[in-house]
Parts: sequence; structure tokens; C-alpha cells
Amino acid sequence: MKRIFCFALGNMWSWTKLKNRAELLKYAKEFDIVGVELTMATKEELFRFKLTKSQANWLRSLDYVSIHAPFRLLRRAENHAELLKQLDCIQEVYKKVNAKAVIIHPPDLPGREVLDSYDMHFITENLPKDKHITIRKLEKIFREYPKLGLCLDVAHAYLWSKDETGKLVKKFRKRIKQIHFSGTYKKNDHVPLQSVSSIFLKSIEPVKKLDVPVVIEEDIKIKDLGFVKKEIAYIKSLF
Repeated sequence: MKRIFCFALGNMWSWTKLKNRAELLKYAKEFDIVGVELTMATKEELFRFKLTKSQANWLRSLDYVSIHAPFRLLRRAENHAELLKQLDCIQEVYKKVNAKAVIIHPPDLPGREVLDSYDMHFITENLPKDKHITIRKLEKIFREYPKLGLCLDVAHAYLWSKDETGKLVKKFRKRIKQIHFSGTYKKNDHVPLQSVSSIFLKSIEPVKKLDVPVVIEEDIKIKDLGFVKKEIAYIKSLF
């Protein structure tokens, strides 16, 4: 299978103080990747996100682009109108870059009728144990939202147990549309894979059989392009 490796802009969230996070794309272009996830952590970042024509053209040339909706899309919306404003902004970017998916965390999924009114492919994500989104709750969500896909986050899964990734693959294989790929260290998630244990590496074996994009989603605090290139190469070597 052709493995699609992608890079989330959220990896570099601390690399710039500029309000328009699209500026981070200049770094993403330096990496050996064929896809990008546009991370909109807050509604403010979403509203300020502006692409130049050349940036949009580059994103359209990639094999895969996804958009991560604000982490508190629903809970931080002042009212229903602002919720719709956020979704409208996401849809504008989605169409401009020919995106393939929009990720919304389970606690912030709008009503099914709202999502069905947009021409976008929505997926949700398994969360760490402290968020209390169990496999049973995910099953309930998928019954309520039959069109919804799943982004399997291997670091979030490991914070439940070393077997959680395998359980998620077994239960939701047909719904998994992409993978969020990062490691854990001392109960922290989104750490580089070069820092993880052999037990963690064993826990991710089940995802290697999935033919879906792998989105590298880490918290890389040091602005070091060489380190990032080394990390991407290491992740590719795991497959």
C-alpha cells in the first residue's frame, strides 16, 4: 500500500506568535510529507486563518489535507449562530484546499442535523482516559451519527492501556479514516516517537495494517527543522 504521511500544523503551535497560523505552512513545506492537517485549536485561530493563493495551491497539490476543528467548537460558541459561523469558516477552507476530513472532538459534535447540512466529511477522535470517552460511548456516538468516521489517536489510546489501540482497530476498523500519530511519556501525550518505550511501540502494531493517512501530531516545542526531519524519517521507518 502507498503510505500517506502527513504533518499537523499543531506540531508547531509554539513556533510563531503570528495570529494567522497559516504562516506555519512555510515550515511544513520543508518536510518529506504528502499531507497536512490544518489545526484550528480555538475559534480565534480559525477566524484569523487566511491562506494566500500560493498556499492554497500547494495544499491542493498534496495527497491529503484534513482540518482539525477548534477543540471546544461547541462549548465555547457563544450561541448557535457562532457555532454555524465556525462551521462556515471551516467549510470555506475545506473547499479552497480540497480537504478530505474535518475532525471534531466527541464532546463538541453539533447535532446530526447541523452536520448533515454541510458538504464535508466529519470524523471524531478517541480521547485520553480523563475525558471519559469509552469505546461504549463511541459506539453510541456512531449509532447517532452513522456517517461519522474515526481518527484513531494512538497516544490517547495508550493512556487507557497498552491494548486500547488494538481494541479500537478491532471494533471500528471500517470507520477509521486517519491516524493521529505521536507517543506518550510519563502520562504525557503527543511526545516525539523517539522518546517512547518498547511497550508503546508494540501497542501501535495494529495500525500498521490500516490503509489510511498517518498524521504526525506532536508537541514540538523547540524550533528545530533538523529534529523534525529526523522524527519524520524515524516514524516512516516504523512502517
